[in-house]
Amino acid sequence: MAAVVSKELMHGSRRQTLVQQVLAKFFQGEYQPNQRMTVQSLAKEWNVSATPVREALVELEGIGIVEIFPNRGAVLRNFGAKELREICQVRRILESEATRCACGHITPHELARLEKIFSELSSAKRTVEWSETTQEWDDYLHELIYRTCGSERLSHEINRYRVLYRTLRQVRHSKRQNVKDYQHMEENAEHLRIVQALAAGEPEKAAQAMNEHLQQSAKELERDLFRNEEA
Repeated sequence: MAAVVSKELMHGSRRQTLVQQVLAKFFQGEYQPNQRMTVQSLAKEWNVSATPVREALVELEGIGIVEIFPNRGAVLRNFGAKELREICQVRRILESEATRCACGHITPHELARLEKIFSELSSAKRTVEWSETTQEWDDYLHELIYRTCGSERLSHEINRYRVLYRTLRQVRHSKRQNVKDYQHMEENAEHLRIVQALAAGEPEKAAQAMNEHLQQSAKELERDLFRNEEA
């Protein structure tokens, strides 16, 4: 049984890795809208079997990145500023509600630890290592909130877009390799306000802080990734 479980986890990991790799190349401009993607070509490019490629394409279709045509593979859909704003709108609705519901269900010890971490990151020297650590704790906080929100359906819907959000954020951070480029990245301070509201037991304030954080995140993603598009 352990071997079966291990095999299934490895298979799922390959699928998720492939989804993230396709998204990264797409948002970095290496893959283009309307580009045709076949199972055979992707399997060869990424040196994997056909099965995780098929599953990755199905997952990418589910989040609106590709359109699958029977017996003809998939085609990358357009994803620009408009699509980003729409997906971020959905995210704000889902995660603001998850934050409201998670209030009171995260231990005081955990919240105190996160408050300390985000406070330190807010004032820390901005370096590549700072960027990497920021992304790690960004993932941790958002996942903690949807895991403790008490709704499996809500958690599932948020998790469905997790790889998309994560890749968009990673590409944004990768475009800011100079120290001065990090100076305007204030997500740690935004996360701190969310944690402080959760620690104070104020669900509405926590939900509002999450909404404001994701609104700001959407603006910065649009500026950094799609600044050349017309609004």
